[in-house]
Amino acid sequence: MTRIVEDIIAALQAFEPSADESDNVHRLNEICTGLQGTAPNAPAMAAIFALVERFPAAEFGTPGPLVHLLETLPGYDALLAGSLLRQPTDLTTWMANRLLNTSQPREERLAWLQRLTQVTTHPLAAPAVRESTIRFLDFQASRSGRARS
Repeated sequence: MTRIVEDIIAALQAFEPSADESDNVHRLNEICTGLQGTAPNAPAMAAIFALVERFPAAEFGTPGPLVHLLETLPGYDALLAGSLLRQPTDLTTWMANRLLNTSQPREERLAWLQRLTQVTTHPLAAPAVRESTIRFLDFQASRSGRARS
């Protein structure tokens, strides 16, 4: 039986990650299963990003159920952009890098590169997040044949 979206949002809001990544992934798989195959739901996607922002150092899988679900829903990229502005995390910067690994129109690609560049000086970004973001930017620069400035 599929749970209603409000129940799923409540479960995401109540979620407390453990130190065990596999436990987090297992519990999130159970929650996210109810959203698979539903129409795009901005409040549910926002609840996922809010969870990641509340626990920026938590391990939610790589890519894990949150990323797998979000990447199937149209419009998640706008919420990802907002999340990067509010509270950059390893997971959200990694998602932005994944977007950059796909074919993007030039303007969109430049916008995502700018968002990642802003993470490198974001006051709420942990040092490890800044460092991994710099590696993503260097990787993207090497893909385009240009050194990052």
